[in-house]
Amino acid sequence: MGWTVSRYLSRLYLMRFAFLLLGLALLVVFLDFLADGDEVLEAGGGAIMPILRYTVLRLPEIVAELIPITAMLAGFVTFAGLARFRELTALLGVGISKFRLAAAIAPAALLVATTQFVIEDQALPLAVGELRAWGVADYASADGDRASWIRQGTDIVRIGRFDRAADRLQDVTIFRRDGAGNLLERIEADTAIYRGGDWSLQGVRRSTPGEPAEIEAQPLGWPQGMSLDFLLSAATHPKETSLIGLINVGDRSDLGTQPGYRYRLWLHERLAGPVTTLVLIMLTVALAQPFESRTGRGMLLAAWLAVGFVAWTFDGLVLTFGEIGLLPPTLAAWTPAALFAVVAVWLMLHDERRKVRREPRVPVLG
Repeated sequence: MGWTVSRYLSRLYLMRFAFLLLGLALLVVFLDFLADGDEVLEAGGGAIMPILRYTVLRLPEIVAELIPITAMLAGFVTFAGLARFRELTALLGVGISKFRLAAAIAPAALLVATTQFVIEDQALPLAVGELRAWGVADYASADGDRASWIRQGTDIVRIGRFDRAADRLQDVTIFRRDGAGNLLERIEADTAIYRGGDWSLQGVRRSTPGEPAEIEAQPLGWPQGMSLDFLLSAATHPKETSLIGLINVGDRSDLGTQPGYRYRLWLHERLAGPVTTLVLIMLTVALAQPFESRTGRGMLLAAWLAVGFVAWTFDGLVLTFGEIGLLPPTLAAWTPAALFAVVAVWLMLHDERRKVRREPRVPVLG
């Protein structure tokens, strides 16, 4: 019976999850386009193609944000439906505990969590990168400069454009500084070509404060052992960087656009985010209760919504504390998952103890 119940619950849950996610994603995309539609159409290429391109590129980021919320909503709707038609009462009545219900819906929860990880780690960085290269709506630079800036030790590097196809950089400027932040030298290069693990700056012009630029006849080496993908990861916001990129940049505290702890924070968050979503689904199982009246149904729905709002707010708050350095990266990323897991287990154990107390005791005949 366990496999039958698991298939039934997983099918119910995934159907509701897919329906809710599709509806919410389309609504958010529509509202997003209403806000930025004029800029998208001004980007050129007709009317239909820019809209389709913008919609496809925005979907990964929108879906990644909606999955945790939708996962909880789908759990609420699923178990509310089971309770309404007395199916939850029947399942609990035949001796199936909340822990067994959680195990039954676990395959669907794992599928949702895996989907979230793949979208956040693979689809989102690619889509956001395309949007920033396109320079449309919120992804356009405020001053029209689409260059990327990174910190390399005490130096500041400006990269005009990344050319993946040719494995080169365009319009590179290196501001060499001393330990106090004073400018020592400015190096400008038309291109930087990556060959054999080294970068070669070509079309180089070097200048120092108060001195005119001098043209270098020979290519200049810079920097050693940094691949194009590595530089892309360093120049991208940690949220928009893949797991491998976060690991690589995190090993180089002297490189990047953000403080080193933020890369470590988002490294842990990339792993903890799907786990938190999985735990939130288990929390909906722990909160599921049979109800006999509309009043009970309304109270249960209100409790679910309150828990969902508190969980969503707490997760965002702890992550914000981690981003500004008030909490260690590991603690900021994993605290929500650990806390929600403790609450879910406590609620399930509480239901089990209450069930035992309600069971009538059979007298022993001597």
